[in-house]
Amino acid sequence: MMIAMTLFRTTRNGEFAAAFCTCYRKYCTVEDVYTPKKKVIHPYRQIHPWKSENEFANSLLKNIIYNADGIVAINKPYGISMHNKNKDGDSSIKNCHKIVNAVNYSIHDVLPYLAKELDVPSLIPCMGSEKYMTGLYVFGINDDACQQIEKARRRFQMGKYRKYWAITTRVPNDIKGKYRLGMTLQKSSLGAKKPVILTKWSINAVKRNEVQLLNINYKIISNSTHNLSSLIEMEASVKRWHSLRLFASTMLYSPILGDNYHGSRVQEIMGTWIKVNPFAESCWDMPKINQQLLQLLDIKQSQQEIIPTHIHLRNVYLTSFGKQKKDIVLEAPLIHPFDWTCKQLMFKHIPELNNDDIEDVVKIASA
Repeated sequence: MMIAMTLFRTTRNGEFAAAFCTCYRKYCTVEDVYTPKKKVIHPYRQIHPWKSENEFANSLLKNIIYNADGIVAINKPYGISMHNKNKDGDSSIKNCHKIVNAVNYSIHDVLPYLAKELDVPSLIPCMGSEKYMTGLYVFGINDDACQQIEKARRRFQMGKYRKYWAITTRVPNDIKGKYRLGMTLQKSSLGAKKPVILTKWSINAVKRNEVQLLNINYKIISNSTHNLSSLIEMEASVKRWHSLRLFASTMLYSPILGDNYHGSRVQEIMGTWIKVNPFAESCWDMPKINQQLLQLLDIKQSQQEIIPTHIHLRNVYLTSFGKQKKDIVLEAPLIHPFDWTCKQLMFKHIPELNNDDIEDVVKIASA
């Protein structure tokens, strides 16, 4: 203020403005105007980017993997149910999966639109990835195609017609393994039930349908930087009771990243990983993830609940399909957010599809 009064006394009125701006020129230049930086949104907060159901349906059309021989296969996004969005599900499962700005769309609601755009009679859901995983989902365009898909599925040895990829929060002790296991529902004293994996069971228990047999193979595809986690491939004969998650957690002691349902079934106690009682209160706690791993994912421990469950249905095998008896292998490339996580964890030598040659996704050989 004192500088301005001095200038006013020593200059004519017409010169005051020019002199004032000269003194404060560095604050008046256009180059120094502040431009706010664009906010970076974490990929796990953009899992459901669609603004309308029509936009969602069109994105599914872009993810069509195969449309021939009465089969339509899509690469299903994470957190999207096949069934009607108004259908009630298991609330305990829903509470374990936090999707930021989750949409309430379902594939069932857009099937008529997809069928029309693909110029097929109808799309009948047959088999594929569950809601909280990404990957293949297979439809038949009529009842005959659905019957052929079911027959092809049953022909495959021990039912292992699917291959899943998963990212674990630890590195398994063995690089590969083959298991024949049993699964059953264990009851608590209060009547609650939780699935457990058995290494011993009776034939009569299987006959009474008290034990479900599980044949499962796995192998490590790659380990992350600093060996903090693994990308593994699994083949399983059944998917009941979230068998893949249960197997990874309680048999490999390497829970699947983002699995807040079975991820705490094993815990580190005094440097040793052990199984805990499935009805213990700690089983409902958020799984503990290595701090270095969280840093690579740019996630704070307080934000851990938004990490999606990293399971991807990679392959589906249809043996001796249709009148031509073709062996059809459907293969789905990694999609968001699974692919982003792989890049962050720096997995090496991942066998991936060539996006420039989408026709190579499906390999068909004569039976």
